[in-house]
Parts: sequence; C-alpha cells; structure tokens
Amino acid sequence: MDINSPFDLPDHSAHTDDPGLGHDDDLHMVSAVSPGATNPHDHLWVSEGDRIWDLGPAQVDTDNDGIADSLTQMGAHGGMTVYTDTDHDGQVDAITEVHSDGAYESRRLDTHTGQWQRTSTGRLD
Repeated sequence: MDINSPFDLPDHSAHTDDPGLGHDDDLHMVSAVSPGATNPHDHLWVSEGDRIWDLGPAQVDTDNDGIADSLTQMGAHGGMTVYTDTDHDGQVDAITEVHSDGAYESRRLDTHTGQWQRTSTGRLD
C-alpha cells in the first residue's frame, strides 16, 4: 500500500489502492493491529490484505441519523482527513482529504473490487 496522499501522486487515474491514510509523517495517527484484534463496531477501521488499521471510535454523525459514523484526523501540515463508515459496519468506505491550501479529494471504497475510487476533487474557497 502506498501511504502517500493522493495529492502527492502524479497519476490521477480514477482507481487506486491507496485509501488515503495520509502523509508518512501523519502515519503515527493510525496504529496497525492484527486482524480480529478490534471489534469493528467499536472502532472504524481500514484494511488491506491481511492488515487492519484501527482508526479509533467514530466521533461525528455526518448523515444526521443519530449514529456517529466519522472521525477526523488533523495532518501535521494543517490539512485534515475525514474517515467515514457510511453503512455502519465499522469499515471505512469513504475518505475525504482537505489540504491546508483548500484542495480536497474524496474517495469511496468499491466493496466488490476492494479498490478506492476517486469521487470528487476540487478546492474549497
């Protein structure tokens, strides 16, 4: 898995294996755990192969259904990443990165292929 931000990658294709875990210096914000070591209903998580990253408990209800489904990690360079579990199974299936310059990129996990697909990019004004 490439741990670089999609904004740092020269290829802007519609498909990528990178779930947007952030810059190398942001990696301390997530901790690797072995499969089965965390209850997916207690914490949000991202997986790749046999590895699972436990991101911690959801903190925000982004769809106003009364259930916390997202958490935000602040980056070392002023940006932030929002990890969202849209179907409440614990697995993050949407990631939005907002950089300090206002650029953003959203990705959604295709659950059939396991590939992350870019859904939108732009700039916040």
